[in-house]
Amino acid sequence: MRALFTTLTLLLLAQAGALAADSKTVRILTIGNSFSRNATNHLDDLAEAGGHTLIHTPIVVGGASLELHSEKAIAHAKDPKDKAGLYANGRSLVQELKAEKWDYVTIQQASIKSHDLATYQPHAGQLWEIIQKNAPSAKLLVHQTWAYRKDDPRFTQPNKEVNGPKTQAEMYQRLSAAYAAIAKELGARRLPVGDALYLADTDAKWGYQPDTAFDFKKAVYPELPNQKHSLHTGWLWRAPKNNPKGKKTLGMDGHHANIAGEYLGACVWYEVLFDESAVGNHYIPKDMDADYARFLQETAHRAVTQAAGEAPKKTAATTVMKMKGLVAFWDFQEAAGQPRVDKGRGAYALQEMKGPILRADGGVFGPGAADIKRGQWLMIPRAQIGALDIHGKGAEVTVVAWVKRQGKDSWQAIAGVWDETRKKRQYCLFLNAPRGTKADEMKRYPLANRIHGHVSAIGGPTPGEDFCITYSSGATEIPLKKWVCLVMQYNGRESRVYVDGKLDALEQYNPFPYPDGLYDGGKDGADFTVGAVHRGGTWGNFFAGHLGGLAVYDRALTDDELKKLAGLTPKAE
Repeated sequence: MRALFTTLTLLLLAQAGALAADSKTVRILTIGNSFSRNATNHLDDLAEAGGHTLIHTPIVVGGASLELHSEKAIAHAKDPKDKAGLYANGRSLVQELKAEKWDYVTIQQASIKSHDLATYQPHAGQLWEIIQKNAPSAKLLVHQTWAYRKDDPRFTQPNKEVNGPKTQAEMYQRLSAAYAAIAKELGARRLPVGDALYLADTDAKWGYQPDTAFDFKKAVYPELPNQKHSLHTGWLWRAPKNNPKGKKTLGMDGHHANIAGEYLGACVWYEVLFDESAVGNHYIPKDMDADYARFLQETAHRAVTQAAGEAPKKTAATTVMKMKGLVAFWDFQEAAGQPRVDKGRGAYALQEMKGPILRADGGVFGPGAADIKRGQWLMIPRAQIGALDIHGKGAEVTVVAWVKRQGKDSWQAIAGVWDETRKKRQYCLFLNAPRGTKADEMKRYPLANRIHGHVSAIGGPTPGEDFCITYSSGATEIPLKKWVCLVMQYNGRESRVYVDGKLDALEQYNPFPYPDGLYDGGKDGADFTVGAVHRGGTWGNFFAGHLGGLAVYDRALTDDELKKLAGLTPKAE
């Protein structure tokens, strides 16, 4: 009996030791606002249920932006007695940074500004410098906040916001691109809470749908519309702030997370902080359906896994990104419904049009590629194209696309800044024009299945023609269902097209002399589009096929460089 007791005791001690070895203590300082408070409300419960210890100090200022926090820190550095540099607890950011040996410090943008990358700097960089100086052992995390609910007044009512998002999807796509860009710039990991909420909100089974049958005009307290599976606070009855006992009115809070949204956000934080899946964690908020809680856990895990990324072919991506003059590079590893975010500078997010655009198996820079069906395309609005707006007398541009062609339709636009309807043409790589322009005659003759490098210095049709006919055309017929590397290059003197790293020379067609430069479309110029252009008053010239990678450079790459890029193309099986 004594031997059995001793054996059991040793087994229990061994199990306790194993649990202790797996448990973690994480110290975190959050610099944020009500959104960081939302996302961490259930974090301590999840940590405890997982056998971990969380030490968390929140700095919360309602509606606070990166600018507010950085200005407070700067004010305190100038004058430690200045109350403008202190938080409500009478302490400064530097004091909080020095109060503990933090494992992580988080920053975030105010949600109303989150879609606008221009509002992030220099404030995020200033905060990171202060954090590094005063908490040198801490890792920086960028908390990606979330888009407002689809029926929030920002999207359903007229407002005076300049260049603000018009839908939940647009807000999500733009804030995702901005957070990805700033995280990359600062060398920080992203807490993909915004990704998780959008995944859950757009889920076919569990996503929220507005109650279209509810009569808001006739509603009386405490009636509310059906808000099943909402992740946001949503509709609620509220008394006036200055009179808590006053008459309640029905209002909308489509910004802040409710319990479900908070729990989902906390699951994301839990996975990142403790490097452990939230799926199966036995903490569930009171009265939450177990199946729904499981869905939220799995969604958080999916968002964190996707953010970590399926490792691309390092040599391939590195080759593309290390070449001088890179403006943007997309590897198209994202799932359907997600913005395709530039992996170069991280500032450009291609938005799906007529989506969702599915991800096909078998890519160039990873396991997947964008499967663009005829009638679908991707786009960056003119106001956001930044350095993709390549123009001027001495302008140069190289567009590189890894393509597996599927459709036989003529005039397929691959990528560029090209709007025929409004006469805002700049540059564009096309596939399968039915005719090519012979430079010495400036007349077009039948061709088929080639690629073309379109350039324009005037924006409109070539003088004396109905269309723009200033473009190079290659000699090689582009095959179907086979990966090829297609390039248009403009060096300020002539347009050239390359197929699989070789100049696709065709006398009087390629190269095509054009020393006039590229058109400046101005603020209302063409969008950057992939898979279509605007012409004849509508969208058309649709591409159909797989797109495995797309890179744009603001210079003419050399022949040797183009051979290196073509060498990344998967070999035919």
